Amino acid sequence: MQEKNIEVVMLTGDNEKVASRIAKQLNINKYFSTQTPISKANYIKELKKQNKIVVMVGDGVNDSVALSSADVAIAMGNSADVSLAISDVVLLNSTLSSLQDAFLISNKTYKFIKQNLGLSILYNMVTIPLAMFGYVIPLVAALSMSLSSLMVVLNSLRIKMK
Repeated sequence: MQEKNIEVVMLTGDNEKVASRIAKQLNINKYFSTQTPISKANYIKELKKQNKIVVMVGDGVNDSVALSSADVAIAMGNSADVSLAISDVVLLNSTLSSLQDAFLISNKTYKFIKQNLGLSILYNMVTIPLAMFGYVIPLVAALSMSLSSLMVVLNSLRIKMK
């Protein structure tokens, strides 16, 4: 994630020794240990005041306040029920690779959404004026609208192929 210029900050209730070891293992440069649920939420609120988009990943009851403060809340697979309930995304397992996969899939999905909007707008910009000014019969415009929808669906299916 850091290679993609995503700032990673670890907020943990664990003591400094444990937090330091985990941060080193995960190559996280910025971490805060002995955090309370309220201090985690306050940190997220400060980031949001700086107009940063905050994605919070948590797994316990102590993360629930911070998860509710984040722009996007992600609960790990074995999370407490309250964390699962307030999260936007729930990972099926608790591995960091599934978190990375979620980011990759969301980036792909966003890219395809933009492509699909572009395709739809292009089709509508071309075929509707042609039908309005009588260059094509309305049936052609209607068929091209269906073709546009089909292209959007086929383009979306590419997400699974890549």
